[in-house]
Amino acid sequence: MSLTLPATTGADRPPALGLWSTTDHGRTLAVLIPHRQSERIADVSVSENSRAVQVRITRAGLPAAAGARLVRSIRNLPLTLPLGNRRLTMTWDGEPIPLLQAVPAGVEDGGGSASERAKKELVGLIETLEPGSALPSERALSERLDIARMTLRNAVDELTLAGRVSRRRGSGTYVAESKLLCRITPDGVNLDPVAPGAGFGHVHVVRDVVEADSDVAADLALAPGDLVLHIGRLLLADHRPFGLISRHIPIARLAETPGAPSAMRWFTGRTAREETRIQLSTASPPEARTLDLSQLQPMLAWHKTALDDTGAPLERTRVLVRGDRAILDLSSPPST
Repeated sequence: MSLTLPATTGADRPPALGLWSTTDHGRTLAVLIPHRQSERIADVSVSENSRAVQVRITRAGLPAAAGARLVRSIRNLPLTLPLGNRRLTMTWDGEPIPLLQAVPAGVEDGGGSASERAKKELVGLIETLEPGSALPSERALSERLDIARMTLRNAVDELTLAGRVSRRRGSGTYVAESKLLCRITPDGVNLDPVAPGAGFGHVHVVRDVVEADSDVAADLALAPGDLVLHIGRLLLADHRPFGLISRHIPIARLAETPGAPSAMRWFTGRTAREETRIQLSTASPPEARTLDLSQLQPMLAWHKTALDDTGAPLERTRVLVRGDRAILDLSSPPST
């Protein structure tokens, strides 16, 4: 590791920063202190409790030469408990030193960080399990990996966002399941599993006339509170909730149709073009409950607004699917 520091004007100023890392599963703290060659370190002590670790550096009572070049001193300090998420501070003759975790260029992180080690341990465990398998409980994992539960929880959160695991409300944490190829269709979404299996389909969860909220009203050029037909469907994959489709149609536009049972086909046939937005999202609390997922679960959302030949909105469809399982196919169908 190379380190370049700006020149300082005062001979008695503390070091510009201190670097640190951990070894031995977080039980040994390695500190690196860049200081002037003329300064000597007399003592390095550590005090710790359940929330914080403080390193105190005392220099020998020697005059400091302002023009002396910088050198680095390294000390390995044993801790009674792994550093984990505890707050780390360092002082030089009572003056605080800014801290930076050391990650040398060109060298892989050896897992010194408790959080990184937790992720590596969890990934190793995940790779031994089948998709959809349950992970051990948080308590069991904490004891098995010798990692603080808060550190473990943070690692699971990161793996959830990365799509490696998923959380089910009141059930636990599971290895991410097989991916599904999703194609946008006039009806919302078509699922094409990469690893085919039974249990794919949808069920209607709502069909009602409701007042348009601000988002729906904006997409459909309505005033908030105008009436719309809301058709909601729950998508199933492997017999489990995979996503939601919410379709909103202005009641005033439906009045133009010839009536049931051909009304919806006639209505969809008037679509001249579509406007689509795709974004990463999270589920709202009601959506998370319906999908039996944690709100931390990454979701893929797209909004599609169908317009007639005059540019007036006909309907608005919002599709929300699990981001850890979805592969979005935007390719155009082959021309005939």
